[in-house]
Amino acid sequence: GRLKLAIKYRQKKFVAHPNCQQLLASIWYDGLPGFRRQNIAFKVVLIGVIGFLFPIISGTYLLAPKSSIGKIMRKPFIKFICHSASYVAFLILLILASQRIESLININSSDGSSSGPKNERRGPPPTVIEWMIMTWIAGLVWTEIKQLWDDGLYEYVHDMWNVLDFITNSLYIATIGLRVVAYLQVQKEISENKLRDAYAQRQFWDAYDPTLISEGLFATANIFSSLKLVYIFSINPHLGPLQISLGRMVIDIIKFFFFFMLVLFSFACGLNQLMWYYAELRGNECQRDGPTSEACATKYTRFSNLFETVQTLIFAIFGLIDLEHLELKEKHSYTEFVGRLMFGSYSTIAIVVLLNMLIAMMSNSYQSISNQADIEWKFARSKLWVSYFEEGGTLPPPFN
Repeated sequence: GRLKLAIKYRQKKFVAHPNCQQLLASIWYDGLPGFRRQNIAFKVVLIGVIGFLFPIISGTYLLAPKSSIGKIMRKPFIKFICHSASYVAFLILLILASQRIESLININSSDGSSSGPKNERRGPPPTVIEWMIMTWIAGLVWTEIKQLWDDGLYEYVHDMWNVLDFITNSLYIATIGLRVVAYLQVQKEISENKLRDAYAQRQFWDAYDPTLISEGLFATANIFSSLKLVYIFSINPHLGPLQISLGRMVIDIIKFFFFFMLVLFSFACGLNQLMWYYAELRGNECQRDGPTSEACATKYTRFSNLFETVQTLIFAIFGLIDLEHLELKEKHSYTEFVGRLMFGSYSTIAIVVLLNMLIAMMSNSYQSISNQADIEWKFARSKLWVSYFEEGGTLPPPFN
């Protein structure tokens, strides 16, 4: 109880004290006597076997929670291995879905149809892999709901990993919702005999078709899901301190981002106001002369509106935008000079000043955290350990 209170009030030196760490470690490795004294090969094999058998262990606990295997499942370290193995299995399913494994091994969709590849159809029904992913998502969402109920809103949002989980789960739920909308939309078109729209090839789909939007959200959620592995690695004595340092750097990046967006928006407004007319003029010429004319070149659309201008300035940081994008066909040398002056000023402020300031901030954060890396890492590891000491939340997704 006192250790939990010390963690809650961030008493890092107290939690990182050897006596406290010894107590926490004895609870963490309960049920595995002598595990820490074993060689690395034995540890890897044992963890691999437990992780591989997590469906059997979880199923046994679900059917007979008071059995010997059920009691083992309650041990914090075993629980952690099973939860980690479950999450790795979830990531494997995401990889299989993203690599279209169902088309490679000829897994038909859930309604038994096999008319064309999945990625060529609007509103396709879920595949076997996607049904499995949805069961994992349901388990992950239930885990977050239960944690929110137990900890309360303030404690829940205080942990940034919980915020990341909330965003990820929201993206998955939105993906499922859009897939349902797309499926119903296509079924309605089929019932109304609009087969041309229902079975249109991907290149003819509407730019904001629910299927396309769902794919974008699903891809974004996959990135966040993969990043969650960093949290699991915080238990490792070699990767844990590095993860803490990276976390501090992310905070610096967020602080820098708000100031950078102010500079970016300011110059985007100025350049768009200066160049929009010429971009619109080239657009009219492109429509008149056809797509093969010089006026249709991409460089003439870089400052056509505020959104395009913001994108152009962002990619300018990486050296992907040349001065030729500011050249005008008209002999307006003054306007061209002002545009280049604005672009040069932006490059000086954003690249030379702001980026170097960000590097200095990140270096300072890394130095400050490395000076007390052992304390910071032991405190972060203790938070993870204590989260598995509770009686609830024993079963990992999707068994929960």
